[in-house]
Amino acid sequence: MEYKKHESISYNPRIVQLSMGNYMVSVNYSEITDESCLEFSHVHTDFEIYYCLEGTMHLMAGDVCVEMKENTLTVLKPGVYHHTLYEPKSPKRYFIFVFEMPVKSALKAKCDGSENMDSYLETVIQYLNDEQAVTLPDRYGCHHIIEELEREMDQELPGREEMIRAFYTQYLLRVFRNLDISHEIYSRKDPADQGNVNLALELTQFMHDNYSRNITVRDAAETFHISERHVGRIFDKYFGKSFKNTLNIYRINYAKNYLLDTDYSIEKTADLVGISSTRKFHQLFREMEQMTVAEYRAKYKGTNSHFGIREKGETL
Repeated sequence: MEYKKHESISYNPRIVQLSMGNYMVSVNYSEITDESCLEFSHVHTDFEIYYCLEGTMHLMAGDVCVEMKENTLTVLKPGVYHHTLYEPKSPKRYFIFVFEMPVKSALKAKCDGSENMDSYLETVIQYLNDEQAVTLPDRYGCHHIIEELEREMDQELPGREEMIRAFYTQYLLRVFRNLDISHEIYSRKDPADQGNVNLALELTQFMHDNYSRNITVRDAAETFHISERHVGRIFDKYFGKSFKNTLNIYRINYAKNYLLDTDYSIEKTADLVGISSTRKFHQLFREMEQMTVAEYRAKYKGTNSHFGIREKGETL
């Protein structure tokens, strides 16, 4: 009987160039293999990621033996001698991914969010260079990307190379997220970069976050470093409503939660959704729902006797 490595489950020896911000990342090799793979101790100038898909494997990183169980990954920095222990009687399945140090491209045109991505990658590189090997559990679903990659590499379909490039990029970014590096750098908002942001969605999120406060168009304009007139144009273009009308819609809809889930008075409910006048609250509610607050509670919460009692200032 001849012993040899099983045919590779998924193997890609081709070099693939990835674009991340203003950096280029070269992926030199990837493979899904198993316990039949016999590795000798080796070292190279690339980063290497081992991801245990099934079973338990043991990885030598320098003089340290790292035990890796299912959905665990290890990132090795360049210059570290390493190899997996050959354990033919211990079934396992794992993914090997080799990539070069990201290189900044001077010729690449600046893209949206590139500065934040560049800062994030620089932080990742520094973090990885400080450690010989980093082993950690996968909290961001890297195995899902590997499964998709395996299916893509197993068939010859149009756009195959682009799909592989996309999966490689997703895999690397999910690995980086697992490093638990602060995301403050990447999530930082630059007022000068507002032209690249969908302000309509940002403004509505601002309403969701602040509807209980006495916010105005001016507050929104100052938050996003734009004019009040520009805020008005955005709401008219995207929603066909004014800032004030949109905010009132949010407030009345959020008020429904208090009306159905609590026995709060109308005064308290109105205050919790940022409407200072109960009279205004009643007026807005009737306009939007075509019924009174009492009718709404009776219809959707039932005929509980408590809600049959007229609230102070409420008109039936």
